[in-house]
Amino acid sequence: MNKDFHIVFIDETGFMLNPLVRRSWSPRGHTPVIKVSNSHHDRISVIGAMTITLETKQFGLLFHLSQDNTNFRGYTIVPFLNRIHNKLHGDIRLVWDSIKIHSAKPVNNYLAAHPEIRVFFFPEYAPELNPVDNVWGYIKHDRLANFCPHNLVELRRCVIAELFRVQKMPNLLESLFRHTGLGLDI
Repeated sequence: MNKDFHIVFIDETGFMLNPLVRRSWSPRGHTPVIKVSNSHHDRISVIGAMTITLETKQFGLLFHLSQDNTNFRGYTIVPFLNRIHNKLHGDIRLVWDSIKIHSAKPVNNYLAAHPEIRVFFFPEYAPELNPVDNVWGYIKHDRLANFCPHNLVELRRCVIAELFRVQKMPNLLESLFRHTGLGLDI
């Protein structure tokens, strides 16, 4: 097996100003109150890649946040793919879902110019197979549950801090990968 052989899972998500409300604890007689400062649907879109170097079984996380209130498009995914390609060096097996932006013309052109990146698609409606989806769930449901930022600046700061935190925890990334039931046998 080539030492520089990587599997890369990619997924996108959004973080909103409105909190993801979860059951919480409070002192008896004091109902917890979540104060929402903005009723708008302001959001930050994030693209993330869980990387696995097969020779060393090293897990990593790369991410990029979009401009406020914008979605990723094919042409905005290409710089992220290029960043992954430049960081990993070697053969890459890219696995992602089949949404239209993943097969947009700029993405297809980039992939055609880089044959060392081979693309595989998840089956339709199978987010449970994508370990990056587990990263999003961990951050949204565990780390930022009931979080009510005042504005997108505060939201961006906290999302970046959480992503950096997860990035420094390869054992957590491996656990989130194992939760999919996928294996690394090639």
